[in-house]
Amino acid sequence: MDKDAIRREMRTRRAAVDRQERREASRTICASLLASRKINLILTCWRISTYLSTPQEISTRRIINAIHGIGREICVPIWNQANLSYDLSLLPPGMKLIKGQLGIREPAWPMPVPVWDVDAFIIPGLAFDMYGGRLGFGAGFYDRILTQHRNTAKLIALCYDWQVLDDQVLPQEPHDVSMQWIITEKRVIRCGQLIVPDTLKPGKGDEPA
Repeated sequence: MDKDAIRREMRTRRAAVDRQERREASRTICASLLASRKINLILTCWRISTYLSTPQEISTRRIINAIHGIGREICVPIWNQANLSYDLSLLPPGMKLIKGQLGIREPAWPMPVPVWDVDAFIIPGLAFDMYGGRLGFGAGFYDRILTQHRNTAKLIALCYDWQVLDDQVLPQEPHDVSMQWIITEKRVIRCGQLIVPDTLKPGKGDEPA
């Protein structure tokens, strides 16, 4: 199945999730993220980037409140009209939110944050594989942000369990950034590394196709 077909299927399934199911899944995922000793988000991260969820995404409200509650910093994507892309902005407690690009909420008063100064990223998507491959919404906005992250930053995806394709490897582009962790309402997944066989690797002096 190609990327467009996967996106169509996942959008249709996601739209069919009712409010109560989303609420329960979001509550479970939030609890798993904050309690995971392997990810250790609360103890090891000072500045955490997350998304401001839309009505069809796993809600991040509880995560944001919990992180603010222990005095850590939250930042979120904010539209940069000059560059036609997203940057990151701090989201202090009580900051007014407005509707930005594509109707996605963002802080009313931008407070820019460099991507390399973020300790962990909490990321949405339409589909994921067990190697951390992520299929986004097609515009590449998150990919452009994540290419600037520092090597020690944690990359954590939130999704419904059926969004994880256990037996399939998603098509990936050279610029795509793989997730390290995927958290669903049923499990916490430490993503494996996709090993490319030597027969598929470019030889010395070869140019990639």
